[in-house]
Amino acid sequence: MEKFKRGGGFLAFFVAGAIPNPEGAEFAAALAKQRFRSIEDAASEETSSGWVSPGDPTGGSFAHEDMVVGDAVWLRLRIDKKVLPGKWLAIHRAEAERSVGRALNQRERRELKTDLLEKLLPRVLPSVNLVDALWFPARKVTLLMNTAQAVAETFARLFAQSFAARLEPVDPYLWAQQLPLDGEHKRRLDEVSPVPWPRLERRAGPRQRGGSRAEPAPVAQEGGAS
Repeated sequence: MEKFKRGGGFLAFFVAGAIPNPEGAEFAAALAKQRFRSIEDAASEETSSGWVSPGDPTGGSFAHEDMVVGDAVWLRLRIDKKVLPGKWLAIHRAEAERSVGRALNQRERRELKTDLLEKLLPRVLPSVNLVDALWFPARKVTLLMNTAQAVAETFARLFAQSFAARLEPVDPYLWAQQLPLDGEHKRRLDEVSPVPWPRLERRAGPRQRGGSRAEPAPVAQEGGAS
């Protein structure tokens, strides 16, 4: 199978919770329980996501030698999505409208789509997205080689379902806290720790005659006055 992409961004997470030894059968069993399930023959629009291994894109096996890369464990998520191509729907709609000599109404468009789903979707192959991640057990850190929010949410949900562990997003400050800093550098890190600013909500002013509202009083903006 394909290797890691040479370019692109990644998201980092701390792993909170206990995970089985990646060299043991329990770890492979946890992946297999949430393995990818094919929707190639599905007759409806749907999405399927689950684990596969770098050596087996079907999710049928999780060999230890396929997943261990140095001091990291190579995880792979597969997300398949099956939808009716919009261009095919537009083509059949245009053909139907030429046949009746007018634009289709809402009910007719809905019936046309339902009919096309039944006829065409079983012949449509789903799109395939393979997403890689590296889990470093010693550091309790996972790097997801994708920055899309929907993919990150799917990965975090699947990770939690598989290992009863949660992923906590890492920011530069949290990352720095994991470094073996001396006392002076730790004090400097504390000085730049993020400070949460309170959110101030605007309140509606008193109603004036004529039904309009008076302009609300100025509210201090986050980050201080400019």
